[in-house]
Amino acid sequence: MIDKINIVDLTVIIGLVVALVLAIFYDQNELAMSIASGLLGYIGGNIKTAATTNRRNDDESVH
Repeated sequence: MIDKINIVDLTVIIGLVVALVLAIFYDQNELAMSIASGLLGYIGGNIKTAATTNRRNDDESVH
């Protein structure tokens, strides 16, 4: 099911996870909460975009 690994998305996600761990480690609760919500939003947006793109490609291949 996995077609390709998007290097840019992977880099952004890894960077946000590292920043989240560091914010938690240094007891920056507000920063950690902001990073976590941004990370979830970024991942959710990518999943939605990928699902829409795959659906559009499947529809085009049927015709």
